[in-house]
Amino acid sequence: MAKYAKRIGFLKKRDDLTNEQFLDHWRNTHAVLCQRIPGLKRYAINYINRSANPEVPYDGFSELWFESKEAHDAAFSSPEGVELLADIPNFVSALNGVIVLEERFIWPVEDGLGK
Repeated sequence: MAKYAKRIGFLKKRDDLTNEQFLDHWRNTHAVLCQRIPGLKRYAINYINRSANPEVPYDGFSELWFESKEAHDAAFSSPEGVELLADIPNFVSALNGVIVLEERFIWPVEDGLGK
């Protein structure tokens, strides 16, 4: 069973941005920066429709997979990681991140990370 260190970031958009502006920045600026950090194995963003889920205090969450906690730490200490972190205030008012150890039980093999 594959195990990865995964960072999950719970994001709340800036109040002065529309949902469209928030998503545009996340997809077309922040995600592009994120894809440049070293050691990143997989990246996904998850948008939460607050109208359909008003009780949820976040507008979305990101998932970043690394081989290990050490690889995660090195990625965020790199120049690319520092640049990525500096972009957060451009579209997010609050970010709560956690590192989890992911254990996969059912996962497609064709993505290169399965098993």
